[in-house]
Amino acid sequence: MSVVMSVDERIWWIWLQHGLGAGASKQQRILEAYPTVEAFYRAGVEGWRLEGYFTERELLRLQRFSPEQAQAQLEYAEKLGQRVLTPDMPTYPQCLREIHNYPCALYMRGTLPPVDLMLSIALVGTRKATRSGCSVAHTMGYELAKAGAVVVSGGALGIDTQAHRGAVEAAGRSICVLGCGIDADYLLSNASLREAVTLDGALISEFPPGTPAMASNFPIRNRIISGLCDATVVVEAAAKSGALITADYAADQGRDVFAVPGNVMSTVSKGTNRLLQDGCAPATCALDVLHSYETKYKLILPENPGMNVELPPRQAEPPQPSQKPAAPAGLSKTAEKLYAALSARPQSIDELCAALCLQPAALLAAATELELRGLIRAGAGQRYALV
Repeated sequence: MSVVMSVDERIWWIWLQHGLGAGASKQQRILEAYPTVEAFYRAGVEGWRLEGYFTERELLRLQRFSPEQAQAQLEYAEKLGQRVLTPDMPTYPQCLREIHNYPCALYMRGTLPPVDLMLSIALVGTRKATRSGCSVAHTMGYELAKAGAVVVSGGALGIDTQAHRGAVEAAGRSICVLGCGIDADYLLSNASLREAVTLDGALISEFPPGTPAMASNFPIRNRIISGLCDATVVVEAAAKSGALITADYAADQGRDVFAVPGNVMSTVSKGTNRLLQDGCAPATCALDVLHSYETKYKLILPENPGMNVELPPRQAEPPQPSQKPAAPAGLSKTAEKLYAALSARPQSIDELCAALCLQPAALLAAATELELRGLIRAGAGQRYALV
């Protein structure tokens, strides 16, 4: 086993996280037996075996990943513009330290809002959201952010996207917790939205650079979403949904859980309606959530909750404008190309890709850029039109 002199204490936490794996909880037992992670490392494999609670796979990973490799991983992350937070740092959120399986290392880009001092609310739900569900998530994200809350979600399509978008449009603070490395090519259609989140908030992940988006990662990261927050609000969720995993984590962590009532005939409301049957508080608008925390935090309560922000109404065949305004400055070339091709008539992704000779990922990224500028609207079935 190689032994390095510690220059940066974070390398020991990175080493430990690699050995135990994301979502592990044994770090608590380790720090009950050893004063520091470095002291645990120096105990060596024989000392680790004596503890009696490590699997052979964990022991092998702890041996095979060296502190030098952890140092290289830290340097690579910082080269990419990511900061690394570990539990021994004052900037690491105290609310995360309080959960039993806190991340040993958090990779971050942007500015992490002071979640220990501000109301922080997780807005989560299905990727296959209905139009009304998207409207609720967007409006809640907007109003919570306007009230002074941090909006936390997972950056996925559907409810997550609308929650982040609402917060960004309110010029509020948002945190996007990813189930992959921050540098991963995850949902390129949301790349512009993630960049917008970093202006007043942060992208965070416990997965190091280069980690791809794998299905097994997302349930693990959900405990971080709930752990950062005072409460989790589930907007739409099927009977089996990752959002319900987040709600379970929140309950286990002693945090509040709200659910948005849904159509009893809708499959994406079965999970939320079940939460309500189980005793979770209903949330029909942002004010239902904000009222629970107005004595703890300084908040600006909305006057007309649930009515300030709406997704554009669906129109079968809107009137054609006589003249399209010129594209504003600062757009990417692809966004300019897409803007020039759009009209008030909604067009599908397939139509636009064929007309512009673009790949879907590139077109979706351009569409997100235009949406954030308020130039176009998205309709059902990913159909786009000018505002």
